[in-house]
Amino acid sequence: MGTDPKKPGLTQAQRSEDGSVPVFSESTQGKTGTDTSARRVGAPLASVPVFPLRVLHLFSNCKWTGPAEPALNLCLALRRRGVDARFACAPEAGSSVNKIVETARDRGIEPVLEFRLDKHRNPWNNFLDRRALRRWLDAHPVDLIHCHLDNDHEIALDPARERGIPIVRSSYEGLGFREDGRHRRQLCRSAMVLEPSEIAQEHDLRVSGSDPSRFVVVPGAIDTERFDPRRDTPDGRRWLNLPRDAFVIGIVARMQTHRHYEDLFQAIAKVAAGNPFVHLVIIGRGSKQDKVGFEPVRRLGLEKVVHFTGYIDGENYVGMLKAFDTGVFLVPGSDGTCRAAREILSMGRPVVVADRGMLREIVTNGEDGIVFDGSAGGLGDALCRMRDDRPLRLELGRNARRNAETRYSLDVQAGTVEQCYRQVLDNAKDLKSKI
Repeated sequence: MGTDPKKPGLTQAQRSEDGSVPVFSESTQGKTGTDTSARRVGAPLASVPVFPLRVLHLFSNCKWTGPAEPALNLCLALRRRGVDARFACAPEAGSSVNKIVETARDRGIEPVLEFRLDKHRNPWNNFLDRRALRRWLDAHPVDLIHCHLDNDHEIALDPARERGIPIVRSSYEGLGFREDGRHRRQLCRSAMVLEPSEIAQEHDLRVSGSDPSRFVVVPGAIDTERFDPRRDTPDGRRWLNLPRDAFVIGIVARMQTHRHYEDLFQAIAKVAAGNPFVHLVIIGRGSKQDKVGFEPVRRLGLEKVVHFTGYIDGENYVGMLKAFDTGVFLVPGSDGTCRAAREILSMGRPVVVADRGMLREIVTNGEDGIVFDGSAGGLGDALCRMRDDRPLRLELGRNARRNAETRYSLDVQAGTVEQCYRQVLDNAKDLKSKI
């Protein structure tokens, strides 16, 4: 099925006979896989779309890190649903390659590059961006502005208010925003805030003191078609020379002092004792990797058990996740939404997580993984159970894949976000009718 050149992201089959963008009714939402159960506490009720939406997404960064891929993927998924979603990001990356721009173009969307969109607040550049945004909005009217980061939100506030354009804000902070005047102002001036977790929702609602209906939990999404265990991918076990019958534990995390690697290595020493088929694969790097990773492994005599891959991406990354028998996640990192945990689940692998932050909202104990108390002993017991009970491990893995498809797919997220957009516009319409 070919892509329609008239409308990037839409196939010919998705376009109406007269060439217009299709209108998604409740029945077509069902066919595209939208699952309203993905909405959590405070999610709006679905309303029947009657016109195609025009939305400008702002992303004030040039680095392919943290929320960059989730923000771009959401924009692309919305376009597949018929939303006219534009994606604006920083055009310059200094001496580095602007991977956001390159990736957007590779995936079929030409980004808007008319703003500076610095990551951090710069009074002069922000002034210039507000002026440029006003001109752009006058030339390209939109129904909504969707902000993803603090500085793009700051830039958008006044131009949006002046034109009566509602702002929707995505949060990637698993525990909620910092309690300061800047975030309180941004939260209060957002028509809707899309929260990654119930913990974040409760925190931000308390901080802002705003209407609870404007804070909606929309779980982070991953590309379940890319992270699919049925796909042919590079052989991670062969790359590391791991036996086919090995029990492979995997973790994706930067090697930093707060990541609880000391607990992980103590647990691995217990799980691997007297069992030569136990292996640990660590995907990640860090400025503290000697102190946090290499030295403790040598001290515990785990050199033949623990394997450091460093940073890997693309298909090699997917293939390495496929090599796991079970994943481990000990603490949320720089990506507060814990995307790597969802990627492992999508590969049909159970995940053992510590009861920290929003991890308990991603993994359901006894259904698609194990939630332990956060201690080294608790981690060791959970991994021993995974090692010794293969039928349980396989059952949890099947549940993990099913849950990823029904809760964390891009289509499910885009359907929920589109419903949020419709609710925001309905609320704005009702408010105007009362004035």
